[in-house]
Amino acid sequence: MSPRPRIRKRANWPANLHEPRAGYYTWRDPRDGKTHVLGRMPLAQAIHEAQEANLVVEGGTIARTLAERVAQEQHTVADLLKKMPVKGAASTIRGRKYHDAHIAKCIGSVPCADLTTKHIADILEALIDAGKAPYARTIRTRLVAVCKRGAALGWITNGNPAANTEQERITVKRRRLRGIEEFNAIFEKAPEVCDWLQNAMLLALVSGQDRSTVARWERSSVKDGIATAFRRKTKVYVEIPTALRMDALGMSLAEVIARCKSTGVVSKYLIHHVRNKGGAKSGQPVKIDSLSRTFMEARELAGITGDDAPSFHEIRSLAKRLYEKQGGVDTKALLGHMTETAADLYADSRGIEPIRVKISA
Repeated sequence: MSPRPRIRKRANWPANLHEPRAGYYTWRDPRDGKTHVLGRMPLAQAIHEAQEANLVVEGGTIARTLAERVAQEQHTVADLLKKMPVKGAASTIRGRKYHDAHIAKCIGSVPCADLTTKHIADILEALIDAGKAPYARTIRTRLVAVCKRGAALGWITNGNPAANTEQERITVKRRRLRGIEEFNAIFEKAPEVCDWLQNAMLLALVSGQDRSTVARWERSSVKDGIATAFRRKTKVYVEIPTALRMDALGMSLAEVIARCKSTGVVSKYLIHHVRNKGGAKSGQPVKIDSLSRTFMEARELAGITGDDAPSFHEIRSLAKRLYEKQGGVDTKALLGHMTETAADLYADSRGIEPIRVKISA
């Protein structure tokens, strides 16, 4: 099939030069198909730059302006995202892929050398204006890491453009569980939702572990009075004496584990399906998202509703606060926190409990 004939007024134009809009020119690199923007300029200048670029492609003398851009490798933000290390929990990796896709959509074609704070600020402001302030904060954190990686590779030489943007202050809407009474109200409704939820709630509260740890906690990890929990998010192992007792609940970790094992079902996991239901078979582990979903259903049956209603994850904060009141338990080690900042975050009741003044006798 013969190529489409050139428009008569462009018959003498150099190859690869295009005019998508009147007075606006681009040049297409025949080697990789990438389009380079020349922008608005006189036709004579566009022809000159296109001719120089064609010389570079054909192995001729390197010229300036567009020719320099063609001759010199240009790394874009999209290229930099592909250079980011892939590590962390599976959920973290999935989240980063989602964030990177949004970044690539917005500024993927921008050369790293040309990346400015304004490029990043525009992304963040658009998200904030759309009512997505928490997501804007997440994207900013990711972009700070991306720009840091770009600087390490030598692709970004003007510092860290993302670090210069303002960090949006976020007010957490989800409230904490209001003590053991609210926990018990949800606990009583749990059997109406599914037969394993009560065990999961007890294990989370007494052990202080997160939902992914609870959902994948293996029976074999309990030996010689020690229950070893593996936190997938931080890759930390936490050894918990099964003698650990929560006075507010009146149960020890050993008693909770015994209850999890007494379902009459052979399973590798402490929390497991007790009977065949849907696609799940008896003995199989419970999906992590199922913990949140079933807890929400039980919570609503207990009459605890609203946009700020606590999730399953709030059991972890409740555990820390109850053990802090009880005393004698290293809650920082129990929750697997590596820093005081993380430990203090879970100790924060978010205003549902008064600040108590302690005095020495």
